[in-house]
Amino acid sequence: MKKLFRKKTITGETGNLKKEKVAEVQVETELPATDLKQEEKEFESFFSEVLKKLPQKTSTSVLNAYDKSKEQAEKILDKSKNQFDGIFDEFLEGVDVEKRKKCHKTVHAASLTAAIIGLSPIPFSDAFLLVPVQLTMMSRLHKIFGQSWSESLGKSLSRELIVVGLGRGAVGNILKLVPAVGTVAGAAINGAVASTITESLGWVTVKMLNDGEDIFNQAMSFKGQFNTLFKTLQNSSKPSNKK
Repeated sequence: MKKLFRKKTITGETGNLKKEKVAEVQVETELPATDLKQEEKEFESFFSEVLKKLPQKTSTSVLNAYDKSKEQAEKILDKSKNQFDGIFDEFLEGVDVEKRKKCHKTVHAASLTAAIIGLSPIPFSDAFLLVPVQLTMMSRLHKIFGQSWSESLGKSLSRELIVVGLGRGAVGNILKLVPAVGTVAGAAINGAVASTITESLGWVTVKMLNDGEDIFNQAMSFKGQFNTLFKTLQNSSKPSNKK
């Protein structure tokens, strides 16, 4: 920001020079805004698609709590970004930078959607409700890599992975059954878990697609890579929990 303000203060004595400098500042400040708009557009599209796949009562509950849930979900993602970016970069070594940028929009939209659903006040619903998020994300990632996607095979894969969601979210779901404070505590735990699981699934999918591996034919490899990455993420978050 200091550099941009300095350009404004030294704008020249002639009209032409002044126009040049202002134009340069505008280009530099508009690019990040454009990226944010594209990311928000991707999220809105993704969230709407997932919402249509949820049971009507559930989608209504999610929408009723949307504003508060989204605000909490964004805070969760900001925190995990600081903790996990280096790990994801190392895991994705060899993936084309431009392709990774495209994938990032999809994975971020999915993680944010998962966190919002994870903050849902419906006990024991989170893990099952993540399936539409996972399938939508994996389908979009396959399209980015120009690969075909099988909805039926994707569902069977998600059914296996849902066990992970139920296991990690068990404590949070139990806390949700406790009135008032329990609901808040449970939601907070599950929001973080849901987003981390979803982001891990997304980047494992990206890595396998980039390496030319078939997710459906190599489900064991998929599960193995997911478990390895998720454990690494869990271990990296332990120091911050002690603070």
